[in-house]
Amino acid sequence: MVPVAGWVQILFAAALFEFAGYKRQWTDNNPIPGNYGYDPLGFTKREGRWDSKELTKLRMMEIKNGRVAMMAMAGWLSNESIPGALPVWHP
Repeated sequence: MVPVAGWVQILFAAALFEFAGYKRQWTDNNPIPGNYGYDPLGFTKREGRWDSKELTKLRMMEIKNGRVAMMAMAGWLSNESIPGALPVWHP
């Protein structure tokens, strides 16, 4: 069991990251969601920067991958919660 002081530390660290993200996204007038300036591989330093065809394609692939993952999790959850919800074998 995690002691109360441990939960306070966890919540404090999470709040710190959330406030930093909020500041960078909303008060620094950043037009691209999720762009926090962290780019260790240099994807945005290429020609065209954020508007290049390659980076636009990569961003769209990431969005679609996230949507497929959410649908997969919703299907898994409904199959586990409601037996017979999906037409697959369920023990």
